[in-house]
Amino acid sequence: MKTGTFKTSHPGKVTLDNNSELLPFTNGTVCVKQMYERNGNSGISRMKGHLELDALLVECNCVRWASILMDLTYQFIAREVKTRGEPPYPIPMLRFTRVMIAIVRDHSASKAFLVEEWIKTDGGDHQFIKYLNNRLGVPRHTSNLVPKAEKLIEFLIFAQHVQWMKTRYLAFTADYQGAGDLLTDPQIMSNPYVSLVHISFLFIVLINLLFY
Repeated sequence: MKTGTFKTSHPGKVTLDNNSELLPFTNGTVCVKQMYERNGNSGISRMKGHLELDALLVECNCVRWASILMDLTYQFIAREVKTRGEPPYPIPMLRFTRVMIAIVRDHSASKAFLVEEWIKTDGGDHQFIKYLNNRLGVPRHTSNLVPKAEKLIEFLIFAQHVQWMKTRYLAFTADYQGAGDLLTDPQIMSNPYVSLVHISFLFIVLINLLFY
């Protein structure tokens, strides 16, 4: 098990009744994540079931929004390529992992788990890397990264600019991390003064850009 800032993660398997398939979750190993709270300097404890579920729903929604914003980026690229032609370098094709929430109930309590598509890693081009964090507007130091990772960082910075401009300065994805062509655990950065009206407007803008 690995412990992050507020989640733990470990490998697991999903089995459905009657051996039904729900790809990519039932075809092998998945990553199972749970929320936790710190007890003092060293110990951790699980959150109560309903609190954990609420927190994991936020995590799940962040992945959905990040996927929409990434689709928005590729829609922009496709329109530019159609107008200007193919760029002189390959465009990375990235996506966020697929996720679901599993709820286990018994007579005494309930637990919630975030089940995520497994990200394969190795010592080559599939190293798990934190490309951009959500604290500073600069990428991580790239001197010790493989060349492919450096190109991905440049592309993700570009994606943030596209998302920020196309949403009219309302939102972009941060905390980019992952391995190979898969990304995970994003955060959505937004103007702190965005109102519900602006959020509705953002949704309309995204729908128009993606489908029209």
